[in-house]
Amino acid sequence: MSKAATIRHLKSVAKLLLGVAIVAFLFYQAKSGENFEEIVHKQKNWRLLAVSMACVAAAVLFGFLRWYLLVRAVGLPFTLRDAFRLGSLGFALNFVAPGGVGGDLFKVVALAREHSNRKSEAIATVVADRIMGLAGLLLVTSGALLITRLAWEPSSTPAIKTLSYFVLSVTAGLFVGLGLLMIPGQIGETVARTLAKVPIVGHFVSNLFSACHLITRQSQFLFPALTLSVAVHLLLVMSFYYVAEALPVQHPSLAIHFCIVPLAETAGVLPLTPGGLGTTEATLSALYIAVGADGDVGTFVAFGQRLVMLSVGALAIVYFLIQRKSVEAALHEAEEELDAEEHGAGEF
Repeated sequence: MSKAATIRHLKSVAKLLLGVAIVAFLFYQAKSGENFEEIVHKQKNWRLLAVSMACVAAAVLFGFLRWYLLVRAVGLPFTLRDAFRLGSLGFALNFVAPGGVGGDLFKVVALAREHSNRKSEAIATVVADRIMGLAGLLLVTSGALLITRLAWEPSSTPAIKTLSYFVLSVTAGLFVGLGLLMIPGQIGETVARTLAKVPIVGHFVSNLFSACHLITRQSQFLFPALTLSVAVHLLLVMSFYYVAEALPVQHPSLAIHFCIVPLAETAGVLPLTPGGLGTTEATLSALYIAVGADGDVGTFVAFGQRLVMLSVGALAIVYFLIQRKSVEAALHEAEEELDAEEHGAGEF
């Protein structure tokens, strides 16, 4: 194992331990709460937990379909079967290799291997997929905030109001940026030519920008992809809510969940722990408290939803283990890219 790989694995272990420590602390805190015995010993609604699992599975599949549309937008030959195959393998890697070769890097490498002369476009599809995911998350959150008027409720805490205004501002900024990228003709070409003059990485960055610019001008793919992003996050919020409904305790309304769950998901995206382990749970607990609910209930809702996600991930892991030999080369190349990145020389 190279020095870079050793350092990377040590960082991964440290992040995992941090996540486990946060979860352990939250569990210890919740165990002393008044709802603990009720949650543990009373009957759960297993049917609603199954519905929560179905929501997660549908959200994952919609995510694969969104990536398929974005790959088609840059003109790369790609089938739905390819999208579901590579998407499933990438999804599984987020569980079997936390902190190592993640799903996004694997998809980039696998797609680039099949189209070696169009690596920039391959990368742009995954970058655009992340941006579309963020746009969907912000749209769902902003829509819920505006409908519930949570930021303007007299009972809302200063933290909730600040978060609400921040989300609304970021949403506006993101869509202004996407609108600028959609401007056709000279502006995009001028930006691409300017980027191409940057030393060493200019040509690559210019191609990456051009590919993203191309995607934003393909409205027949862009708007369906954005619609799928909204659907993904609606389903994920529903999965949290059905977990809350399945537990024998009081919890916030569905409308409030649409406001607070995306904020917890955003915290989970921060690269502090693998898969947002601990950070998502801690944030949802804090947001439950901020809206006047029991924070311990928020902790157990987040725990339950993570178990639901792991159950869906287990199916992808089985598929990954079956297909592992066929993707060994792509995995090895992805590992090399990570090593190169540690030295600041990654091509991707």
